Amino acid sequence: MDETALFKLTHGLYVLGAVDEDNGGRLVGSIVDGVMQVANKPLIIALSCHNRSYTKSCIEKSGRFSLSVLCQSVDPFVVANFGFQTSEKVDKWANVPYFVEDGLPYLKANLAKLEAKVQRVIVYESNTLFLAELVNSANQDEGKPLTYNDYRDYFKNDVIKCFTEYKQKGEK
Repeated sequence: MDETALFKLTHGLYVLGAVDEDNGGRLVGSIVDGVMQVANKPLIIALSCHNRSYTKSCIEKSGRFSLSVLCQSVDPFVVANFGFQTSEKVDKWANVPYFVEDGLPYLKANLAKLEAKVQRVIVYESNTLFLAELVNSANQDEGKPLTYNDYRDYFKNDVIKCFTEYKQKGEK
């Protein structure tokens, strides 16, 4: 089987936000691409998170999460910050402009924001699928969404470069 055929599926890139209730309500987050609307009455979205994700473990406890829809002009550091390190050890939100609404974090620069409440959880060997009801959403800005294909085609090298520079500055 040629698993690279899956790269042809279109996904957006999103910053996933949640609250770590075991650590005083600390804000956590990660980059995700496995998000889609699956029903419109009620509005249900599906979110897939890797089972080793610290953010995923926080969602399991709180039952809530936020999504910030990224635009094609997003700073590559945002993707590096939320994608290349764990919230278990790093306060990722301290590195970017953000706001909190209803206790959940969102990037200030985003195309749209969504808040969801988990309704059902399905655990697979590699990932956990959350089916969640959309409880709030709003358009924030104009632009085109950043897709995972965009990331793979032209954006990944900029993200890696930003993260390398960030780590070098932190180690001095």
